[in-house]
Amino acid sequence: MMFLANPPTPVQLCRTSLTNTLDQIRQQPEYQKAHWGILIQTQENPPRTLYDHQSQRFFLPASTTKLLTTAAAFVRLGGEHRLRTVFYQQGRQLHLVGQGDPTLTTLKLQQLAQKITPSQRQTFDTVVIQTGYFQGPNFNDQWEWQDILTTDMVPVNNLILNRNESQVRLVAQTSGKPARVVWSDPIAGRYWQIINTTRSTTTPTQPVNIWIPPGLPQLHLRGDVTPQPLSFTVPILDTDQYLMQTVTRLFPNKKVVLRRTVLPANLGTEVAAVASVPVAQLITQTNQLSDNLYAEALLRHLGAVSNPRIPSDFAGIQAVQNVLAGLGVSPGGVLQSDGSGLSRHNRVTPLALVQLLQGMAVAHPSYADSLAVPGLPGTLRRRFTQTDIDLQAKTGTLAGVAALSGYLQPRHRPRLVFAIVVNLSEQPAANLRRGIDQMVMAVHDWAENSPPDQWGNCAQATYGQALSAFLITK
Repeated sequence: MMFLANPPTPVQLCRTSLTNTLDQIRQQPEYQKAHWGILIQTQENPPRTLYDHQSQRFFLPASTTKLLTTAAAFVRLGGEHRLRTVFYQQGRQLHLVGQGDPTLTTLKLQQLAQKITPSQRQTFDTVVIQTGYFQGPNFNDQWEWQDILTTDMVPVNNLILNRNESQVRLVAQTSGKPARVVWSDPIAGRYWQIINTTRSTTTPTQPVNIWIPPGLPQLHLRGDVTPQPLSFTVPILDTDQYLMQTVTRLFPNKKVVLRRTVLPANLGTEVAAVASVPVAQLITQTNQLSDNLYAEALLRHLGAVSNPRIPSDFAGIQAVQNVLAGLGVSPGGVLQSDGSGLSRHNRVTPLALVQLLQGMAVAHPSYADSLAVPGLPGTLRRRFTQTDIDLQAKTGTLAGVAALSGYLQPRHRPRLVFAIVVNLSEQPAANLRRGIDQMVMAVHDWAENSPPDQWGNCAQATYGQALSAFLITK
């Protein structure tokens, strides 16, 4: 944890001293091999740049990619837009169509089916699950298999049921026997081959290890299981079969088929529907908790709305580019490969992130409320907790990568917009975050202590010396 105590004496501050201080932080020994991209501006028209280091170079943005996706969804769809799951009837067929609602559960689907009255059920013979609202594959071919293994990402289809994942518990049995495998959703367990070599014991020596071989529906379970039950999450790889089995249980006397073609122009008459929470709430979940599934669902829904005839993730990225241009983001500052930032092929400049946040602050000021805040539920809940900093930001983390972009509001000073990205580091994520947090706190303290007439260049730089007297790191 790092915070700034009150300085013992008033100090004169200026932009030159801030530059020196931030340079000193990124030049600390543990960051010597890392690549930093930083841009800090005032939210003014025109903005004043307080610090710039390689802001026009490409960096791997990790989950700050979600800023691109959620800003575009907010602008293009609107905060009140909802993703719907609908039953349509055409002749003797009942069509189930989803729009990628990531909050859809078995319970909500049951409640939707219950809206169809017994008399209406007599009017159709077949339930058709339409999977063509989203076009293209359910997976991004640039995700790593490790991301799927750890359920950082699951298949993203237009009927996402129970987040396309299931909880599994390992329950110890008689000492020496394999642990019992218990699924939260028995249907989900039907599509996995379990290779269970665990051992029930009260004196464990081997940690539990879960492994999914690439491309195979096998769940390998190893290690020692104690009487304390162990739970973990497993992705549902065959989402089509999962949907088929679930819908069959809801309509036991009907034929259930799955259709993968593009949706026909006319699906018939709407007979029942359920909607997600407003897009503004989906965006808040995405940004504050860095929810990968929500981000990918929003990108594909945006693509399906914008151009339903091409792969939905590609159409979504095209829609993002159009929105970014309208917000004043310079051309060529973004190369986007997915909606969540898991792809190691995303490339963004710090300048583009700051331009995006600047544009949203003017056109859609409520968007800032979707970002994480220190001390509250979200990715900043354990950061900056011993300060009174007024910060709204989006985090990003991958191996060797850390990022933070957002808004910083000093007292009695213009609001600041910033992007800090560090790449190609051998340091653990916690060390990289510590350096970023030091920078944010240094900017915060400088801004709150500098006289208004010193926000430009000045001759004397005293803040670098003053900082060392009251920068406290834990």
